[in-house]
Amino acid sequence: MAIPNFTESTYLQENPDVAQAVANGSYPNGFEHWVKVGFFEGRMPQILFNEQFYLDFHPDVAAAVERGELSSGFEHYARFGADEGRAAVSGISDFNEAAYLQANPDVAQAVASGLFSSGFQHWVRVGFAEGRNREITFQEGFYLDFNPDVAAAVANGTFASGLEHYAVFGARENRPPVGSATREGSLLQEVLDRGVVRVAVYDDALGFSNREADGSFSGIGIDFSRALATALFGNPNAIEYVVVEAGQDFNAVANGAADIAATLPTHSVLRDATLGVDYSPTVFFDTQGVLVRGNSEITSVPQLAGATIGVLEGTRSQQNLEDAAQRAGITLNIQTFSSQDALFAAYDAGQIGAVSMNRGALSSRIPTLSNPGNQVILEQNLGKEPLAFIFPENQSEFGDVVRWAVNAPIQAEFFGINSQNVNEFLNGNSDIKRFLGVDGNLGESLGISNDFALKIIQQIGNYAEIYNRNFDETALPRNLNELMFVEPGGLVFYPPFSGSDRVSVPLVDNDNRNVLQEVLDRGFVRVGVRNDAQGLGFADANGNLTGFDVDFGRAVAAAVFGDPNAVEFVIQTSGAQRFSDVANGIVDVTSRNATHNLRRDALLGVDFAPINAYDAQFVVTPTASGITSLAQLAGGRIGVSAGTTSETRLREKLSELGINAEVVALDNFQTIFQQYINGELDAITGDGGLIISSLLTLPIEQRDQHQPFPDVLGEEPLAMVVDENQSQWKDVVSGVTYALYEGLELGLTSENVAEAVNSSDPAIRRFLGGEGNIGAGLGLPNDFALNVISAVGNYQEMSDRNFPGIPFDPNSVPYTEGGFLFSVPFA
Repeated sequence: MAIPNFTESTYLQENPDVAQAVANGSYPNGFEHWVKVGFFEGRMPQILFNEQFYLDFHPDVAAAVERGELSSGFEHYARFGADEGRAAVSGISDFNEAAYLQANPDVAQAVASGLFSSGFQHWVRVGFAEGRNREITFQEGFYLDFNPDVAAAVANGTFASGLEHYAVFGARENRPPVGSATREGSLLQEVLDRGVVRVAVYDDALGFSNREADGSFSGIGIDFSRALATALFGNPNAIEYVVVEAGQDFNAVANGAADIAATLPTHSVLRDATLGVDYSPTVFFDTQGVLVRGNSEITSVPQLAGATIGVLEGTRSQQNLEDAAQRAGITLNIQTFSSQDALFAAYDAGQIGAVSMNRGALSSRIPTLSNPGNQVILEQNLGKEPLAFIFPENQSEFGDVVRWAVNAPIQAEFFGINSQNVNEFLNGNSDIKRFLGVDGNLGESLGISNDFALKIIQQIGNYAEIYNRNFDETALPRNLNELMFVEPGGLVFYPPFSGSDRVSVPLVDNDNRNVLQEVLDRGFVRVGVRNDAQGLGFADANGNLTGFDVDFGRAVAAAVFGDPNAVEFVIQTSGAQRFSDVANGIVDVTSRNATHNLRRDALLGVDFAPINAYDAQFVVTPTASGITSLAQLAGGRIGVSAGTTSETRLREKLSELGINAEVVALDNFQTIFQQYINGELDAITGDGGLIISSLLTLPIEQRDQHQPFPDVLGEEPLAMVVDENQSQWKDVVSGVTYALYEGLELGLTSENVAEAVNSSDPAIRRFLGGEGNIGAGLGLPNDFALNVISAVGNYQEMSDRNFPGIPFDPNSVPYTEGGFLFSVPFA
């Protein structure tokens, strides 16, 4: 008997007529009566069961009932099905089988012909993905990652998909269907009130997150966690560690068990979109390698054919390894392990022939093996692995603190500040004093102490100190983890610790909306741009807009709707509008690119998409003037866009140097430039792209009559702007930026991208939507990247089109070619 709450004696006692029927031989026992009659008469016990669903979902049972072997589906369930774990009711309680078949006659025909056992089975396996009626909010990637037992059941064929499990069991079990596990209230305030930050960690990831013999934790992830605790509390030990198994860090953060994960999982577009988390800036740029024994004489991936290779559960390693095998035309035996300790123990014992994971982890593990001198990491990179913190999505206030705590050690190294000399810089220039909290109120903007960066450097150190504490640079050179713009050059970068809070209108609290859904319902995207800068955003005599920023807006429209013209451009006539328009819902995204800096991030109600232009602030004067420094502009007039980082920095530099020059700040840069050309201004300053766009309006022979100062006033990392606490929409806009970078890295252009959908490379097929569900994870068509590149080209095509005749910046090439353009992986 499979029903645990059925008791024979109780049933007979409560139903004397049944007891009599058993006594006279009409039924052999009370259970037989309950199964065939009593349950349907409403006699106790009653259980959750739907006869029609059971027969529809279990065609073998329906066939047995039809043959007369069972009186009903319920009889099967009571005798066998409950013990077999069969679903008794649909998890989707209001699914109407008859209505679904009536609304979808092709499905009714398919059921009649035996292709599907029921309309419900069709909806679960096909109809939901096709957008047929009875829509629910569900994210396949999140559900499988959040429920490893379901992922295993799908892998072994028990279920066709995570959706099937959710529809049959998961909804009834209250399993979350989407990764929007946003906590109520402010996580930042919750953490501050608690007095410690909860950090998910591994206990066996050497160099990254490892438990030492004395019980303490070490690693680069741990050190940056301590930096965050220092920023929040002034105490690097104000941490509660939450040890998790491989792959469970996302669950821990999304469900509130941890505030961040120092496990540093790889940042990917799909993970960002579907797992209920947001990412910090990259802490460590890694790549995936393969570790083999030196005496194996294996030197390349094709030579791994037939080998057993170990990977860690819950990581991207297996997918990258399978992709590499497919490219090489070989078959691998891939074995997964739940921990690094188990994985490397198996390798050291000779049970597996190789290990594949991030190079940083492989390098850190080699010294612990029994024969470290007989280990080789193959040169081939199987995938890029940008490692970063994760924290709950739609918690922008907390995310701001995480972001700037991560940036602080990087900025310190750029300034030449470390834990040993930091006190010597307390009387440094204005940029350094603001960074260290001696002047200004950057920390207050974030809701923490103004000297948070000073405390981080004193107690944790700069990025170089953190790196060298955790890795042997001889065995694991910094390479991509060198500072950007500093020889030898890498990808580690920080936005400026600066900014103002100038906004022209009050900001409204509209966090409870869903921008992506608003855009989809409206049928077009509203994009803020300028119309006064040729090459960036410029309106011709007929009002037609062109420019680099305009193309970004069209790219977003192409991603969401497959149509680059499904866009309404809103002209922003002042710098402050870039932020207030987005924060107050006037536009969905500002593509009038803005410098990402701390105070804007903290105070203006916005978040920033990935950097799409690494620009700098230049000062330009007529070549004939001979002026090449700010000191020579004493008593002169300098034009600059009002309400911008450029204006703030110019005024600070003049004050710091004691230079008395008039700053002419206007909203319209065309007016500023024209005054400069007319001789009314002695110099102009602004982003390089803005100045170049203005010089493009001059006759060719006049363009070289103007010169920039040898030194820039500061870095200007430019990005699109979105409303804060709208993680899903930010993921979309970020995905568009990354698509333009990734297209360039993969050699995809507007001319060849359509044919690349059928590429032999699985990563390209996934990127373009030929397979996989990256687009669906974002809430977009799976071919969104194909639509973007088809519409506007890749990043270089956009630059060439909008800045003709201007040499392509050698840094504006993919990182694989020595440049700064880097897209996180998509899957």
